[in-house]
Formats: sequence, C-alpha cells, structure tokens
Amino acid sequence: MQINNGVILGKIKCKWPGKISVGNESVIEDDVVFKTPQPFAETNYVKIGERVFIGHGCDFNITLGLTIGDDCLIAANTIFVDAGREMKRDLPINQQPVIHKPIILKNDVWIGAHSIILQGVTIGEGSIVGAGSLVNKSIPDYQIWAGTPARFIKNR
Repeated sequence: MQINNGVILGKIKCKWPGKISVGNESVIEDDVVFKTPQPFAETNYVKIGERVFIGHGCDFNITLGLTIGDDCLIAANTIFVDAGREMKRDLPINQQPVIHKPIILKNDVWIGAHSIILQGVTIGEGSIVGAGSLVNKSIPDYQIWAGTPARFIKNR
C-alpha cells in the first residue's frame, strides 16, 4: 500500500496484498474493506486520487482494477464489485465464467450512501450518483443519476 502526504486512514481492512495507492490529503474512514480473490492478488490495483473522501463501511471487492480520480466523495456503505458471472441457462450459476471489468470514477464524482457500483462502469467527471443507487452502466460527464437501476435525472 502506498500512502502519500496528509492521508488520514481509519481502521481499514486489506484482505489481499494487492496494489493500493492513496493520493495526497485523502481520507478513508473506519471499517472500509479492500479485498480480492487470491488468484488475482498480484494483478489487480486500486488507485485513489488526491483529496478523495471514502466514508465509513465502504466495501471494495476488486479482482481487476479500480481508479478513483481526484476530489471524489464516496459516502458510507457504498459497494464496488468489478466482477460478475455470465447467466447462461445451460450451466449452474456457480459454474458460469466470471467476467472481470475495471471500474473508473473520473475527477469530482460524488457517490451517495449505500450505492452499488458494478463491473465495467465509468462514472464521468463531475457526475453525482444518488444514495441507494445500483449503477450497472456508465454515466457521462456532469450528469446526476439515481435509482435501482440508476437512471438519468438531470444534467449538473
């Protein structure tokens, strides 16, 4: 884990020896968990930009990669999952191939509390995700989305 200047870390859990970097003046509150399945521990990454706030109880289940830009706010109990399974009918779910796609938050993004961000999503610069949202597709720059699944509300 690479920690830069002025970072404030609460009591966090890192359940893998993966590559994590935290930018200057970022804050990660208590009970935040970073984890990945062991087979991916050497290849995955989490890059947290400068002046990022990550609230209490967030869960980062990252098998491939997560990039968080500068000046982002991630409210409490938000979940990030960058892997899922195919859903073909000819195989049981637990035997389906796993799909891994990185998650990207560009600069100046705000994620409301209790949201879920799924694999392959890019959240555009200056965008906002309302509390309790399920984000399963990418969001363009400077838009506000909310709901389950998240839908466009208005431009910022």
